[in-house]
Amino acid sequence: MPVHQREDPLPAFRFRVYRGTRALLQVTEASGLVLEGRNPAFGQPDPKKPDLPSGPGVVLRRGVTQDKGFWDWFCQAQSDPALKDDVRIVLMDKDGRDAVVWMLEGAYPVRWSGPDLKADCSAVAFESLELRFDRIRWESPGQ
Repeated sequence: MPVHQREDPLPAFRFRVYRGTRALLQVTEASGLVLEGRNPAFGQPDPKKPDLPSGPGVVLRRGVTQDKGFWDWFCQAQSDPALKDDVRIVLMDKDGRDAVVWMLEGAYPVRWSGPDLKADCSAVAFESLELRFDRIRWESPGQ
């Protein structure tokens, strides 16, 4: 019987996010990486209806700065619904090497959320951008 080496889980805090080939700087959270399957008992999807991913989209979160990148991307997508980009979320190993890549093909923003502003607290102001996508793939680095 072959002996398998123990493989430690990857740390969730070491990641990068790209829109196309451009890095999205200062993203502090990427949540909602969800893939849901169809229940075969319900038969084939209706060919007259678009095949949209179900469930919530991926949410990118970052601290507010004077960079309007999230805002501009959302506004562009609202004025041009055909505007879609591939978004890569890259999880790194403990040494900083790319370990896992999730590719969101045909991603487009559907919701921008601004910070909760409160005069009685000293928390960082965060903004978030929710993305929907046509397809998600799990890739090995360098693919």
